Amino acid sequence: MITLDNFENFVPYKILMRGEEYYDTDAVSELEETSPGEWTATVEGTDDYNVEISMNGKEVESWYCDCPYDGEICKHVVAALLAIRDNNKRVSRSAFSKMRIVTKEEEVVQPDVDIKQLLSFISPQEISTFISEYASTNPEFKAAFLKRFIFKESSSTSKGKDYRTEIQKIFNSFGDSKKSRYHNRYNDYSRDWETVFNRMDVFLKKADFFLSLGDMDSTIAIALQTLRSIGENYEDELLYIDDDDDFGTSLYCEHAGGLLMKVVGHPKTTQKQKTDILQELRQIAEISTYRNYGIYDIDELMMQINLSIQPTEKALELIDGLLETRKDTHDLYQLVLRKVNLLLEQNEEQKANETIRQYLYLTEIREMEVEKLIVRCQYDEAIRLLDEGIEIAKEEIYPGTDSKWLEIKLKIYETTNRTSEVIDTCRLLFVTGRDKLTYYNKLKTLIPKEQWKSFLDAMMKETEFSNYFSFGENDEAEIYVREKDYERLFMLLSSVNYNQLEALMKYAHHLKNTHSEPLIAMYVSLLNDYAEQNMGRNHYEFVAQVLLCAKKLNGGQEAVKRLVAEFRIKYKRRSAMMEVLARF
Repeated sequence: MITLDNFENFVPYKILMRGEEYYDTDAVSELEETSPGEWTATVEGTDDYNVEISMNGKEVESWYCDCPYDGEICKHVVAALLAIRDNNKRVSRSAFSKMRIVTKEEEVVQPDVDIKQLLSFISPQEISTFISEYASTNPEFKAAFLKRFIFKESSSTSKGKDYRTEIQKIFNSFGDSKKSRYHNRYNDYSRDWETVFNRMDVFLKKADFFLSLGDMDSTIAIALQTLRSIGENYEDELLYIDDDDDFGTSLYCEHAGGLLMKVVGHPKTTQKQKTDILQELRQIAEISTYRNYGIYDIDELMMQINLSIQPTEKALELIDGLLETRKDTHDLYQLVLRKVNLLLEQNEEQKANETIRQYLYLTEIREMEVEKLIVRCQYDEAIRLLDEGIEIAKEEIYPGTDSKWLEIKLKIYETTNRTSEVIDTCRLLFVTGRDKLTYYNKLKTLIPKEQWKSFLDAMMKETEFSNYFSFGENDEAEIYVREKDYERLFMLLSSVNYNQLEALMKYAHHLKNTHSEPLIAMYVSLLNDYAEQNMGRNHYEFVAQVLLCAKKLNGGQEAVKRLVAEFRIKYKRRSAMMEVLARF
């Protein structure tokens, strides 16, 4: 049973922390008990969210929040529950203040109490508060408490290994997708990630505690195993969870990485421990998850640790090793940039430039160098680098980048008022690139009117257009409309292989005065096929939209009337379709 006193036990740690932050910063406003047990509140977050909570005495029966979070309980509800509890305490204190205070002599001696039974219904928050307050005023209790629990957690010399095993067990133990809070959303999940995250919270808090005690072995073990286990067990569904403000593997990786940085900078940490950290991080960095999903930059962590404990030369050696082992990975350029920056910090400008030249075949490095040259107005040198990039793209070492380089060249030519080169580059981008309408518009302003038709015809013949109409739109069709070339537009609409109805809906009205009869025939044929092959109200609504477009053509109203009459006979058993056709 969830109550005002124990609801924290049912809330994931990070949600609870965020809810407490909201409450502590007075984000809860307009708290009101609208009727006995029925509470409403407004919680200020990214937006103002409305929270409703139903209670029966202290029992929390249900809650609702209109925020987009899809978990069982959100931080806004937590903040509201804290506000309700605080409100009730204030009311209680007010009532107690009116009661007579019992003196020492009048104090009633209580019978023997079963402590276990008492603890079963006292909330962990209340127990925690009591321990903190009592320990602050009772040295003997504090000493006994610390002796009991610090000894338990940190006395064993093999505890670091135990923590590694325990953390890995977390990832291995929760494989029942039915337990996952994401089950309704992603039915094939293999792991209960909410439980995993909640358990990891505990271990990372332990690591923070061990660090404060100077127990480096336990802190290191927890931090490294956290990174290793996340890397080895990461699953595609976490791409969705990682978008959540309150859950996300990146948060845990950052926490673990931060712990390692603190350990490395701690005076109690030995050189061997630092070396061991780096050695294991190199192994973890080879887990493909970190490169493929970008959840955390292990290389950057290693670099920071290296820089903090070793000379720059050692850090450069590490980068060179990584450059060799990762020469075929997509993030190679990041390592190159790290090496360049380190060399520049050491005033090794010549070596930095040599490194850049060595890796100019990487798109990101070439683009960076081109941008530098443009800033310095060294346009000819920038164009030379761009032409090299185009040649590399043609050789398909890095395909798909030729348009990128051409676009940058175009900007340079426009900046330097080289009209002839602008025309040539726009034409090339029109023929080979994607955003054809952009270059069509530029060229139309640059080519003399008397030359435009022949220029466009020649360019269109060189161009291979897509026959696909995305959401009904098509670059080739748009150009024919703008040029009022209705014959070619009709030929295009007649030859569409995919989404032909959408194409007609988008462009047929331009041909109303020239091609209505054949277009109506196309509409009728396509609608007959569509109605026969598709059932369901959504499909019938689409049919209705198409019919409305067909009506706009010359003779369209009569044709639609006939087709609707045929459908009413042919599909009379489709009640939803009959309802939709009743509009006609």
